[in-house]
Amino acid sequence: MLRRAALASLAVATLLVAACGHQVTPDPGSRGSTVTNNLSGHTIVRFTTNGPLDFVNYTYAIVIDACGLGEPYPQAYQTSLNSNTYAFLVGGQYGSVLPALFQYIITPGQSNSLNPQLVPANPSTESFQPNYQNANNTFQLDFLRQQLNNPKGVAQPCPTGTSAPSASPVAAPSGSPGASPAASGSPGASPSPSPSGASASPTPTSLATSNGQVTTWSINFFTISNTNATPVDSLGTYGAQDASFVFTLDTTKSSFNQITRPAGSQVPADPRAAIGGGEIDNYP
Repeated sequence: MLRRAALASLAVATLLVAACGHQVTPDPGSRGSTVTNNLSGHTIVRFTTNGPLDFVNYTYAIVIDACGLGEPYPQAYQTSLNSNTYAFLVGGQYGSVLPALFQYIITPGQSNSLNPQLVPANPSTESFQPNYQNANNTFQLDFLRQQLNNPKGVAQPCPTGTSAPSASPVAAPSGSPGASPAASGSPGASPSPSPSGASASPTPTSLATSNGQVTTWSINFFTISNTNATPVDSLGTYGAQDASFVFTLDTTKSSFNQITRPAGSQVPADPRAAIGGGEIDNYP
């Protein structure tokens, strides 16, 4: 089942969320409040929808490229798939509100295949609030970046033989509109490749720089229908068909990034599925 191509694989993986066993722990602090814990090495993500979050009918995904190969897009099966490195999935057929982390293993030289691997839960490295500050349309995930440093211990966590990082997919979705400006508040710089000769390290580091990983990550949000395992929205102008959105995060620098949808963005009719924006904050 997990060998279905691309976002079918991404969405099928959501069926495993309910069994992951992640624990909900208190918010360690946020911008504008008294920080009671050391957030060094953490990234905090807030995901907002236009209506109340619906963990039964939808899965909300935070998709990350940590290899410097470009922005993850919802129609990944029409790209090289190289931009899918990790994903936190929230939701599933059982209505779980606990995040599950998946690492995507891409076989070099093989196109249109994703192999999502569930990363065992580790409550000490993340905390989750399904109703951030009592808002029923926002959840917050705080995670230690170490856990995205090749947690499955594969020999080659990043694809090889690929071109330089790019904000555009290898092939645009059929009928997809052309590129448009990045969303407001999104840094426009493209990721840079890691220095030649980077070697793998079995010991996680706070910057997640193992074997080809880079310190600048590309991040996107998706909403996926649990009915047919199909993406229905993303942060870009063209929603589920978007191939224009760009957001990069320098994990070595402190930053607080509000993310808003461009004016006139195409969103699903169901406000529970429509992504309103969010925030991504980084603590080096």
